Amino acid sequence: MNMQLTAHQISKALFEIDPMNTCCKENDCFDEYDLIAADVAESLEAGATLKDALAGAINEWFYDGEELLKSESIVEPTIEMLKEAGSHDRQL
Repeated sequence: MNMQLTAHQISKALFEIDPMNTCCKENDCFDEYDLIAADVAESLEAGATLKDALAGAINEWFYDGEELLKSESIVEPTIEMLKEAGSHDRQL
């Protein structure tokens, strides 16, 4: 994925997908994933892949830093949403 992502775009995608089932959409908690998205954006700037950055942030924030393989499958819908947004030149 060659597009540059902002923390806002990442947070918006995480909000829409709600990979951790926090019910943020149902509760209109638009900033639920803001801190996670900031960590992801920072990791991306440091050269991490989107998948590694998202999985790492999910592991850190929700699993106390344990490296869990299932977090990779949890982030796939978010990755697909960000790719689709980029391919349609649509802003999240």
